[in-house]
Amino acid sequence: MSSPLFDLREMLAGRVAVAGRVVSLTNGMARVATAQGVVEVVADAGLQVGDRVTVRDGKAVRVQDAVDVPVYFV
Repeated sequence: MSSPLFDLREMLAGRVAVAGRVVSLTNGMARVATAQGVVEVVADAGLQVGDRVTVRDGKAVRVQDAVDVPVYFV
């Protein structure tokens, strides 16, 4: 079980990756909507509005989406 205070300290220290979506891009900066709120970070090259990203150490990096997911019928 995690402690909210411990989680907050980890996020502030920049050691925890936070996932979100890019809502706007301006001059190399990206605004990313996360579960904890909107954060403004440095945008990785090639990001577009709507991309899923991981925020770590003040930088947004695009997450690879699985395109061909196998579907099994049982």
